[in-house]
Amino acid sequence: MNMNTFLQFILRSVISVSIGSASFVVYLLSFELSFPLSLLSAAATGIAIFYTIKGAQKGIWLNKKGLNRKEYRYISKNLKEAREKVKRLQKQQLKVRSLGAFKQILEINRLSRRIFQLVNKDPKRYYRAESFFYYHLDSVVELTEKYTFLAAQPGKSKETFLSLQQTRSTLDELIDTLEKDLQLVLADDMDHLNMELTFAHKHLSHHKDLK
Repeated sequence: MNMNTFLQFILRSVISVSIGSASFVVYLLSFELSFPLSLLSAAATGIAIFYTIKGAQKGIWLNKKGLNRKEYRYISKNLKEAREKVKRLQKQQLKVRSLGAFKQILEINRLSRRIFQLVNKDPKRYYRAESFFYYHLDSVVELTEKYTFLAAQPGKSKETFLSLQQTRSTLDELIDTLEKDLQLVLADDMDHLNMELTFAHKHLSHHKDLK
């Protein structure tokens, strides 16, 4: 839970508890309900207020991100599946004995985790990383799991060694693909940075001309 999410939780908790407490007095005195029924009604009111505010906060957040609720549910579903795949990748890290393979899988983990974190933080980035979530992540998970399984087997045949070498080569290609996926996810940030740099250079040039 980041700081902003925590503050939103505190805000809706304070409001719902305050309204729930006030409603308890109203139910007890104005509606002349029994103490247990007033307490139950006040608790229900507080809970309803809590989730109403939570829904409103989510709506505001989605509006800022340029997403509707249907899009967010779709992206959230894919992120949930991707989280499990990233966890599977991380487990393979400790199963390899070759230093070269360890570095490969470490880099695959780094890139996959970074793409996931960026999209999880800003779901609208998902549309720039659809290939990663639909194809590339599945490929690296499947290949790394098969590689670590075969590499751990004793008495390897010539064919097994050949398969391991081919898998390592394919993993190198997939690392390049993941790097491109990450660049796509960061494309808007790079465009914004380039605009800022262009503006800064023009400002500095103008300032020098004035001198």
